[in-house]
Amino acid sequence: MKTFLIALIFIVAAFSLTPAQTNSEKASRDSSLQLEIARVEEQWHSALARRDAALLDKALADEFIVVGGNGKSQNKSQTIASLKADTAVYEYFTPYDFDVRQYGDTVVVIGRSKAKGHYPSGKQFMSEYRWTDVFVKRDGRWQCVAAQVTSVPEVKSE
Repeated sequence: MKTFLIALIFIVAAFSLTPAQTNSEKASRDSSLQLEIARVEEQWHSALARRDAALLDKALADEFIVVGGNGKSQNKSQTIASLKADTAVYEYFTPYDFDVRQYGDTVVVIGRSKAKGHYPSGKQFMSEYRWTDVFVKRDGRWQCVAAQVTSVPEVKSE
């Protein structure tokens, strides 16, 4: 199944290339896609920071799966339950440094996020993450079908 999916992605990518496009047409479409995906990522991160389960429910496909840096995975319902249980108060949770790659109606996004906030105990946190998200366009909107996130260790100054 995995081999089939990979082959399917390559086939879709190959057929999505249209040699008749000019460089300016492609650049315009690419920048439009970059802005659209950046907006989707910003909404997703905002939903996480505000614990907005309804927005997250719309952003994630029913078959969504995420794998964390510890190797554990969560499906959509587990991810939403984790969001609801989160007690952190976020000052910000900001995505940046996007690398967006389109393959037909599928987009792979590689990016970074920074988060700052505190827990109810008052303990402060500042975190940075690297992640990969896979979106599929369905009914005119992007839904995330898979994600992987890794916490970036804090650099210790000597």
